[in-house]
Amino acid sequence: MTKFAAALLALVLSTSPAPAEPPRVAVLRVGDVVQQIEATLRTAELLKAKRDEISRDPRLASLKAMYSELQLRHNQLKSNTKIDLEARKKLEREYAVKTREAIALRADFESYDTDKNRQIDAEMVADRKQRLALIRQTAEKIAAEEGFDWILDSSGNTNTGVPLLLYAKSATDLTDRVVAVLNTPVPPPEPQPAEPSAGKKR
Repeated sequence: MTKFAAALLALVLSTSPAPAEPPRVAVLRVGDVVQQIEATLRTAELLKAKRDEISRDPRLASLKAMYSELQLRHNQLKSNTKIDLEARKKLEREYAVKTREAIALRADFESYDTDKNRQIDAEMVADRKQRLALIRQTAEKIAAEEGFDWILDSSGNTNTGVPLLLYAKSATDLTDRVVAVLNTPVPPPEPQPAEPSAGKKR
């Protein structure tokens, strides 16, 4: 190699860009974070209480009593062959009336049950969306502070059930940190000093 060629090669090597550093990658088990957030647990208890309240609705007790009366009259009509005609007609009328009442009450309760469960489901979906947004914001903040380029959800699956993240070598797991941040109580705002009244004079 001539001196000129050697000098040219040295110049090219000195001006070549340095090799780019690989991206910094962390993982986050989003599903675990959702389950461990205290606010999620409180919401789950609240929604369960609302569902339990549906099961204690007085219409259910009334329906149970109606079904008992209907069963009693049905047995009387079926088993008592010595009953006179007028008594049988009376039992049949009572049975028909109670049946209509039970059908109407059952339809009323089922409508109430459907509406209430739809509201509870909507609250559950809205709460989950809010939790996922907070998880994302927290993860983005940690990534910005510590220089992570990517944060991957290591708990997510595809629609075939296969995990989205199949392998990650020595990736930093931020799950516990995100849980700790989201479970840290937010201090209440400090009270502002009252401003003196503009019209007050000494």
